[in-house]
Amino acid sequence: MTFKASRLFRSSGILLLSCLFYVVSNGQKKETFVKKIYLQGGGGASSQEGFFGELGIQTVLKNNWTASFSYHDIEMDPKNLPADYSRGYTLLLIFPVPDAYPHTNMSLFSFTGGKCFETGRRTWFITEAGFSIVNGEELKFTQQPVVEDWSYISSNYNVTKERKSTIGAMMKADFNWAFLPYVGLGTGVFANFNSFQSPIGFHVSLTCGWMNLKPKQKRHKKENPANNEQSR
Repeated sequence: MTFKASRLFRSSGILLLSCLFYVVSNGQKKETFVKKIYLQGGGGASSQEGFFGELGIQTVLKNNWTASFSYHDIEMDPKNLPADYSRGYTLLLIFPVPDAYPHTNMSLFSFTGGKCFETGRRTWFITEAGFSIVNGEELKFTQQPVVEDWSYISSNYNVTKERKSTIGAMMKADFNWAFLPYVGLGTGVFANFNSFQSPIGFHVSLTCGWMNLKPKQKRHKKENPANNEQSR
């Protein structure tokens, strides 16, 4: 994780603990506005041969409305990579060591809201939509002659990167399973649409927080009619 991601995680943790203190201290008296609140941390794969890490905080409110904040740090192939791009490489004795493939980095700070659908005592499904602040790299490829010397052969393209920011649209869908009262697992998909590059991703995450699980329903024993006759 980058430094800004770890700092975001600490800030989200402080916010979660503050909300948990309020919910637990008031939840015994009456139904609170917040029904569930938990941190999510995980990662997965995205389109354009990418991968990403994810941090977030998700809340389920009254009437099963939801509100979430999430951060994604994504690395993926640039969408404008030339078809004839060839990497440079360094010769170590007789073994070629290729240069790193060009990739683009994108950071998404997303605010989303939606609806929660409870599918069981320990499971629920959430769909959300909202907007993202996108910090991304725009790569430019300029064709160049290949330069060779005794230990290095250059690429046939020169690559320059420019960091830019924009606003994007975010869509998410998550399925959550609380295998313990305060710990669970989640899986889901997201799609972000912006002017740089629009990734689609699948993630697996660990969740930790207040799940507000419903108590188990007690089974009532059926009375035996024969016992009732004997008691008479």
